[in-house]
Amino acid sequence: MKKIVPFIVSVPSWVIPGTYAENLRFLESRKEVRGVELLFFIYDDEVKKQLELEWEEISSYSERFVFTAHLPEVLGPAHGELIARLAPVVRHFIVHPAKENPAAQAVLLGDWARQYNAFFLAENTNPGMLEPLLAYLDFGAESNMGLCIDTGHLLLEGKNPARYFQKHREHIKEIHLHAVDSKSAAIDGRLKDHRRLLAGEKWLGELRPLLADFNGVVNLEVFSWEEASESIDVLLNNF
Repeated sequence: MKKIVPFIVSVPSWVIPGTYAENLRFLESRKEVRGVELLFFIYDDEVKKQLELEWEEISSYSERFVFTAHLPEVLGPAHGELIARLAPVVRHFIVHPAKENPAAQAVLLGDWARQYNAFFLAENTNPGMLEPLLAYLDFGAESNMGLCIDTGHLLLEGKNPARYFQKHREHIKEIHLHAVDSKSAAIDGRLKDHRRLLAGEKWLGELRPLLADFNGVVNLEVFSWEEASESIDVLLNNF
């Protein structure tokens, strides 16, 4: 197994039960992990308080880890304070396309990009939601916009991740890499996606060679260290 790959191997900021800082302490000695996705699926008073309490320690890891941040599902102007806080330490922000009024979302992202020198990646989520937003985003050479592709979402739609990556690779800066396991979901009640990678899966075998010259972030977006560690081993075993 090669220890150096062109992409940044990343995991979410919740792979053990605990706070942001507790997870970063746990991950610090895991040398194969070079990046951490700070999760802000929810940004309420409790999260704000935790972020304030731990900010000095979180930011102290900015040389150890390449940070990215996943923004809340529904964005509004009030989230500007979160962008302002994180922008100095994160490489880019992951954004889910708005269910309504993609033009307004594009304007908001553009304003934040200019105000905070922030970089945003739009992620493919539910079918048909990304394309309306893309129509309003500028992907020019000086743009602060890019794409994050999510393999689990693609697999649930019946799309081929390797072909999707090849089609959009010019703008892709991050991959959320995880599998789908419908049988286990029926038993354990968890989501069908956000499952560990398994060696021998056809779709992964097609995608993995394309990562040989990908210098973005590959985020194993599973939510336990056991699943993340196993997924990292499967991913890197071919490099």
